[in-house]
Amino acid sequence: MAKKPEFAGPTQLIDSGTNRPVRQYTMSGQYYVRATASRHFWGRVLDGVVFLAAFCVFSLLVVCTQLAMKNSPALWELAYEDSFFMALVALAWFPALYVYGMIWGKWGLFGDKAAHMRSVRIKDGTISGAWIGGWRAVAWSFFPFYVVLLIVSVFDGGMDHTPGYVPLGLDSGFAKGQAPFLNPSSVDGARAQAS
Repeated sequence: MAKKPEFAGPTQLIDSGTNRPVRQYTMSGQYYVRATASRHFWGRVLDGVVFLAAFCVFSLLVVCTQLAMKNSPALWELAYEDSFFMALVALAWFPALYVYGMIWGKWGLFGDKAAHMRSVRIKDGTISGAWIGGWRAVAWSFFPFYVVLLIVSVFDGGMDHTPGYVPLGLDSGFAKGQAPFLNPSSVDGARAQAS
């Protein structure tokens, strides 16, 4: 049985809109242009800020509910049980994050829209979908590890921020239908080798 070829990394093509290297998906061999590291960084920071703001609103609603319950004699016993409400907020963190990630995996979120990028599978360019998107968001929530990855991404060391996924640049010339051009330095190198 013949093994399917595996493509990898940059090609000898340059995107006509951004002058960034054109790459190939590892299994399908189709072309794409990766979003810049700084765009990826700020897009993910925006996603984090939006999620934290939404979670703070939820936490305030829990606090307001607790205060309202203190005005009802029938609910005093529960209302003065602070540990219950703290546990409620703590237990809501991962399910809320998972739901946020489901939306991210299926349709993209504020960071993707603002940064003109989309996170896709590096093997074939498909999106993660709701199920895997939720788990990816939970994995990203481990903040110390996330900070290290973000710092590394600023320097664009060619690191995959989530194994198997790459931030696709939606504002590249290739994404807009413009044909890439051959890298002049690779053409000069090929001529030098031929002579």
